[in-house]
Amino acid sequence: MSDFAVSETSDLAGPALDGSADLAVPADLMPAIPTDSDCFTNWKQLGNCPAPEITDSYLGNNCAGTTGVFVAGRYFQSGNKFWTSNGFLPYGPSALPSKLSRDTWNYLTPRLLCITTSNDATYWTGFAMQIRNPDGQVSNSVTVGYKGGTNPALPSSGSLDPFDLNACMDTPMTMTQAQSRFVPPASSASLGTMTISRRTRLCNAVSGCGAYGATTTEATTPVTLQVAGGGSSIELRLGTGNCGPLNPSGGYLTHSCPTTGAAGSYNAHLAGSCVMLWQRQFSTVAGDGSYTETSYGSVIKF
Repeated sequence: MSDFAVSETSDLAGPALDGSADLAVPADLMPAIPTDSDCFTNWKQLGNCPAPEITDSYLGNNCAGTTGVFVAGRYFQSGNKFWTSNGFLPYGPSALPSKLSRDTWNYLTPRLLCITTSNDATYWTGFAMQIRNPDGQVSNSVTVGYKGGTNPALPSSGSLDPFDLNACMDTPMTMTQAQSRFVPPASSASLGTMTISRRTRLCNAVSGCGAYGATTTEATTPVTLQVAGGGSSIELRLGTGNCGPLNPSGGYLTHSCPTTGAAGSYNAHLAGSCVMLWQRQFSTVAGDGSYTETSYGSVIKF
């Protein structure tokens, strides 16, 4: 009778039947979750954007220069349409509370939106805030609080996307941080060079906006800090343009930087380790409702 005993080192399977290949990890077929910025305007094309998530809602200051109700969170979507007869107010998520039932906002970004209201804490706080994105997905619900007179945390994404409106929305640069940028006895300090990007899309007052065209470079310019007022203030400069002084209290501040370019001026936010610019321009609305939207943006870290 044959002896079936074999050496402990013999491979009975042979190379063609080696089971190690069976244990290989299969390719991950799940697509990557898009970023907040990607979903903001491209949610329809992407098709896999998460539902909006609210982390905070409150009555506070600095909503387009006035008090207003703010909603902070993630994955807020633009309606890709503007209210052309009201200063091109942007359409976005629908606020579901009956006292704030609307889908146009004074300020709309992927992580923060607000609508101007009175500073009546009795009326504008204490109710449940919930929103529905243009793609139909509904957020969680939070109770609207009150943060008047304070500087709430800003929802920065930390990205380098020039068109991400939350890319550098960090705590504003303090006077101490600004002073540390200067090398004695200099009166100016470089923060870097900003490459300002531009993109355009065609829109219609009824049907909304199409996809953006290719991104191009509008300008490249240095951004600096400059001692002014005999040493009493520090100003933000974009090229030769004066964007205005830093807020001594460190509170939230949007600078306005003049330019001779097509944008006219840029909004700017200066934080302790980054600065961002943004602007949006619209052409005249034609008789058939058509117009052009041009967006500008830049962000650097230092």
